[in-house]
Amino acid sequence: MGGMAWDKEAEKELKRVPFFARGMVRRKVEERVQKRGGARVTLSDFKEAESRFHSVIAGKTESELKHMLPAENIPGVEMVVLEACQHRLSDCPNVLINTEPWKNAINKWLEQENISERLRTRIKSERVLYHQKLRISISGCPNQCSRTQIADFGLYGFARPNFCAAGCNFCGKCATECPDHAIRIDNSPPVFDLSSCMGCTKCREACSPGCISLTEPEFRVMLGGKLGRRPRLAETAADVKTPDELIPILERSVESYLKDARPEERFADFWMRSNSK
Repeated sequence: MGGMAWDKEAEKELKRVPFFARGMVRRKVEERVQKRGGARVTLSDFKEAESRFHSVIAGKTESELKHMLPAENIPGVEMVVLEACQHRLSDCPNVLINTEPWKNAINKWLEQENISERLRTRIKSERVLYHQKLRISISGCPNQCSRTQIADFGLYGFARPNFCAAGCNFCGKCATECPDHAIRIDNSPPVFDLSSCMGCTKCREACSPGCISLTEPEFRVMLGGKLGRRPRLAETAADVKTPDELIPILERSVESYLKDARPEERFADFWMRSNSK
């Protein structure tokens, strides 16, 4: 995949990685070797990187595989797929919020309220399929690498820009660098269209006079995304600053779904139906 040669011992170790994570691991190991000026992956290179990938390989990705496979509809089957972007693993330069505390808070709520088992009892078939599960996705920045747009519940980190006209030289770099075309300059100070702004850091980074600052990052809560025959993107429901603000939103939405959804109705379909009245 990456084109770099691997020693047989390193290749053997790579084959022990679950197939769905193998490509990512190969790529990351090769990147680390290339940064050091290496041209070949040795067993020691792989072992050095193994500890960095271990939590993902042994935890999250194994869980994802389990979720994707059909499972017998019996008590204990996990009915919630909780994903978060791997900003720590990749040393992502774009991350605005550490997703780990938010993931932990959601897991705690899921366990306390027995959400998974209550969702399972809605399924009348003998097997539980992936699309019947509730998907919650968390991304630490507006790039939304964990695909929050197509999750039942999506969270992504963002920050709002603050502009101080003092010192602005109207260079236009902020507008040029804005990936969302949310800044306009017509021989005047920048005008920000906050309805189009996704809340990244590009404008601040481009402003050499330092006229642009950012608010404290928050999470944008999105509901109702899905793929399938009738795909739809999730829609913004709220902005929250702490997990304590998020959990009541999740709780109200899920409780309403458990109480009022039609048999076999997916959450996204229920949410769209109940919010179109």
